[in-house]
Amino acid sequence: MLKFLGNIIQLIFSPQKGWEDLEEDDYRPDGRRGEIDIRRLYTRCFLPLIAICSLTAFIRMMFDGGPDFLGALQTAIIEFFSLFLSYHLAVYVFSWLMPRFFDNGERPDQRRDAIMVLYSISVISLIFLLGNVIKVKLALIQFLPFYVIFIIWKGADFIGVPQRSIGPFMLMASASVLGAVYGLSFLFTILI
Repeated sequence: MLKFLGNIIQLIFSPQKGWEDLEEDDYRPDGRRGEIDIRRLYTRCFLPLIAICSLTAFIRMMFDGGPDFLGALQTAIIEFFSLFLSYHLAVYVFSWLMPRFFDNGERPDQRRDAIMVLYSISVISLIFLLGNVIKVKLALIQFLPFYVIFIIWKGADFIGVPQRSIGPFMLMASASVLGAVYGLSFLFTILI
Protein backbone atom coordinates (compact mmCIF):
# COMPACT_ATOMS: atom_id res chain seq x y z
CA MET A 1 0.00 0.00 0.00
CA LEU A 2 2.84 2.42 0.78
CA LYS A 3 4.46 1.77 -2.60
CA PHE A 4 1.08 2.37 -4.24
CA LEU A 5 0.66 5.69 -2.43
CA GLY A 6 4.25 6.59 -3.29
CA ASN A 7 3.54 5.92 -6.96
CA ILE A 8 0.44 8.13 -6.83
CA ILE A 9 2.36 10.97 -5.21
CA GLN A 10 5.10 10.65 -7.80
CA LEU A 11 2.50 10.72 -10.59
CA ILE A 12 1.10 13.92 -9.11
CA PHE A 13 4.41 15.73 -8.70
CA SER A 14 6.28 14.28 -11.69
CA PRO A 15 3.97 12.41 -14.06
CA GLN A 16 6.65 11.52 -16.64
CA LYS A 17 8.99 10.07 -14.01
CA GLY A 18 6.08 8.33 -12.29
CA TRP A 19 5.05 6.47 -15.43
CA GLU A 20 8.70 5.61 -16.17
CA ASP A 21 9.07 4.11 -12.69
CA LEU A 22 5.87 2.13 -13.11
CA GLU A 23 7.21 0.84 -16.43
CA GLU A 24 10.44 -0.27 -14.73
CA ASP A 25 8.43 -1.95 -11.96
CA ASP A 26 6.40 -3.85 -14.53
CA TYR A 27 9.36 -5.72 -16.05
CA ARG A 28 10.39 -9.09 -14.67
CA PRO A 29 14.08 -9.95 -14.27
CA ASP A 30 13.89 -12.02 -17.49
CA GLY A 31 12.76 -8.90 -19.42
CA ARG A 32 9.09 -9.78 -19.88
CA ARG A 33 6.19 -7.59 -18.87
CA GLY A 34 3.86 -8.54 -16.11
CA GLU A 35 5.49 -7.93 -12.73
CA ILE A 36 2.70 -5.67 -11.45
CA ASP A 37 -0.16 -7.83 -10.18
CA ILE A 38 -3.23 -5.80 -11.19
CA ARG A 39 -5.67 -7.91 -9.14
CA ARG A 40 -3.63 -7.49 -5.99
CA LEU A 41 -3.21 -3.77 -6.69
CA TYR A 42 -6.97 -3.47 -7.18
CA THR A 43 -8.07 -5.40 -4.08
CA ARG A 44 -5.37 -4.41 -1.60
CA CYS A 45 -4.66 -0.84 -2.64
CA PHE A 46 -7.28 0.71 -4.90
CA LEU A 47 -10.45 -0.42 -3.11
CA PRO A 48 -9.19 0.61 0.36
CA LEU A 49 -8.02 3.96 -1.04
CA ILE A 50 -11.38 4.84 -2.58
CA ALA A 51 -13.16 3.65 0.58
CA ILE A 52 -10.99 5.86 2.80
CA CYS A 53 -11.33 8.84 0.47
CA SER A 54 -15.11 8.39 0.38
CA LEU A 55 -15.34 8.13 4.17
CA THR A 56 -13.75 11.56 4.47
CA ALA A 57 -17.18 12.92 3.53
CA PHE A 58 -18.01 12.52 7.23
CA ILE A 59 -15.37 15.13 8.10
CA ARG A 60 -17.60 17.76 6.51
CA MET A 61 -20.11 17.17 9.33
CA MET A 62 -17.74 18.97 11.70
CA PHE A 63 -17.84 22.19 9.68
CA ASP A 64 -20.43 24.92 10.24
CA GLY A 65 -23.20 24.47 7.73
CA GLY A 66 -21.94 21.00 6.86
CA PRO A 67 -24.24 18.10 6.07
CA ASP A 68 -25.96 16.01 8.69
CA PHE A 69 -25.14 12.30 9.07
CA LEU A 70 -27.45 11.17 6.27
CA GLY A 71 -26.11 13.83 3.91
CA ALA A 72 -22.52 12.78 4.64
CA LEU A 73 -23.46 9.12 4.21
CA GLN A 74 -25.09 9.92 0.89
CA THR A 75 -21.96 11.76 -0.29
CA ALA A 76 -19.70 8.90 0.83
CA ILE A 77 -21.82 6.32 -0.99
CA ILE A 78 -21.98 8.41 -4.17
CA GLU A 79 -18.23 9.00 -4.17
CA PHE A 80 -17.37 5.34 -3.55
CA PHE A 81 -19.69 3.90 -6.16
CA SER A 82 -18.84 6.52 -8.77
CA LEU A 83 -15.12 5.74 -8.36
CA PHE A 84 -15.70 1.98 -8.21
CA LEU A 85 -17.95 1.83 -11.27
CA SER A 86 -15.83 4.34 -13.18
CA TYR A 87 -12.83 2.04 -12.97
CA HIS A 88 -14.76 -0.83 -14.53
CA LEU A 89 -16.43 1.35 -17.14
CA ALA A 90 -13.15 3.01 -18.15
CA VAL A 91 -11.32 -0.34 -18.38
CA TYR A 92 -14.11 -1.61 -20.62
CA VAL A 93 -13.91 1.46 -22.86
CA PHE A 94 -10.11 1.18 -23.04
CA SER A 95 -10.29 -2.51 -23.98
CA TRP A 96 -12.86 -1.76 -26.65
CA LEU A 97 -11.25 1.33 -28.22
CA MET A 98 -7.50 0.96 -27.69
CA PRO A 99 -6.96 -1.54 -30.57
CA ARG A 100 -8.08 1.19 -32.99
CA PHE A 101 -5.04 3.30 -32.13
CA PHE A 102 -2.49 0.65 -33.18
CA ASP A 103 -1.21 -0.39 -36.63
CA ASN A 104 0.34 -3.50 -38.12
CA GLY A 105 -1.57 -5.96 -35.99
CA GLU A 106 -0.11 -4.63 -32.74
CA ARG A 107 -2.25 -5.26 -29.73
CA PRO A 108 -2.46 -2.98 -26.72
CA ASP A 109 -1.44 -4.33 -23.33
CA GLN A 110 -4.75 -4.48 -21.46
CA ARG A 111 -2.93 -4.87 -18.14
CA ARG A 112 -1.19 -1.56 -18.64
CA ASP A 113 -4.44 0.04 -19.72
CA ALA A 114 -6.01 -1.13 -16.46
CA ILE A 115 -3.01 0.15 -14.48
CA MET A 116 -3.34 3.57 -16.12
CA VAL A 117 -7.06 3.74 -15.36
CA LEU A 118 -6.49 2.57 -11.78
CA TYR A 119 -3.85 5.20 -11.05
CA SER A 120 -5.81 7.97 -12.80
CA ILE A 121 -8.94 7.24 -10.77
CA SER A 122 -6.81 7.00 -7.64
CA VAL A 123 -5.65 10.57 -8.25
CA ILE A 124 -9.28 11.63 -8.70
CA SER A 125 -10.15 9.94 -5.40
CA LEU A 126 -7.47 12.05 -3.71
CA ILE A 127 -9.09 15.11 -5.27
CA PHE A 128 -12.39 14.01 -3.68
CA LEU A 129 -10.54 13.61 -0.37
CA LEU A 130 -9.12 17.11 -0.67
CA GLY A 131 -12.57 18.52 -1.39
CA ASN A 132 -13.96 16.75 1.68
CA VAL A 133 -11.36 17.87 4.19
CA ILE A 134 -11.05 21.52 3.18
CA LYS A 135 -13.72 23.62 4.81
CA VAL A 136 -14.14 26.25 2.11
CA LYS A 137 -14.96 25.69 -1.53
CA LEU A 138 -11.86 26.52 -3.55
CA ALA A 139 -12.03 27.02 -7.30
CA LEU A 140 -8.61 25.40 -7.61
CA ILE A 141 -9.99 22.07 -6.39
CA GLN A 142 -12.65 22.20 -9.10
CA PHE A 143 -9.91 22.49 -11.74
CA LEU A 144 -7.65 19.71 -10.40
CA PRO A 145 -9.32 17.05 -12.59
CA PHE A 146 -7.77 18.81 -15.58
CA TYR A 147 -4.40 17.89 -14.11
CA VAL A 148 -5.46 14.24 -14.35
CA ILE A 149 -5.69 14.77 -18.12
CA PHE A 150 -2.05 15.90 -18.05
CA ILE A 151 -1.11 12.77 -16.06
CA ILE A 152 -2.89 10.59 -18.62
CA TRP A 153 -1.12 12.39 -21.46
CA LYS A 154 2.26 11.74 -19.85
CA GLY A 155 1.29 8.06 -19.51
CA ALA A 156 0.62 7.54 -23.22
CA ASP A 157 4.13 6.12 -23.67
CA PHE A 158 3.55 3.77 -20.72
CA ILE A 159 0.74 2.04 -22.57
CA GLY A 160 2.45 2.34 -25.95
CA VAL A 161 0.16 4.71 -27.83
CA PRO A 162 1.71 5.65 -31.21
CA GLN A 163 2.52 9.36 -31.58
CA ARG A 164 0.07 9.82 -34.45
CA SER A 165 -2.79 8.62 -32.21
CA ILE A 166 -2.13 10.81 -29.16
CA GLY A 167 -4.97 13.27 -29.91
CA PRO A 168 -7.74 10.70 -30.34
CA PHE A 169 -6.33 8.70 -27.43
CA MET A 170 -6.49 11.74 -25.16
CA LEU A 171 -10.11 12.40 -26.11
CA MET A 172 -11.03 8.78 -25.45
CA ALA A 173 -9.04 8.49 -22.19
CA SER A 174 -10.27 11.80 -20.78
CA ALA A 175 -13.87 11.01 -21.62
CA SER A 176 -13.71 7.47 -20.28
CA VAL A 177 -11.91 8.30 -17.01
CA LEU A 178 -13.09 11.79 -16.07
CA GLY A 179 -16.41 11.50 -17.88
CA ALA A 180 -17.21 8.27 -16.09
CA VAL A 181 -16.32 9.56 -12.61
CA TYR A 182 -18.08 12.90 -12.83
CA GLY A 183 -20.93 11.63 -15.00
CA LEU A 184 -21.74 8.84 -12.56
CA SER A 185 -21.39 11.23 -9.59
CA PHE A 186 -23.86 13.60 -11.23
CA LEU A 187 -26.23 10.76 -12.10
CA PHE A 188 -26.15 9.31 -8.59
CA THR A 189 -26.66 12.74 -7.05
CA ILE A 190 -29.76 13.25 -9.19
CA LEU A 191 -31.13 9.79 -8.40
CA ILE A 192 -30.61 10.07 -4.64
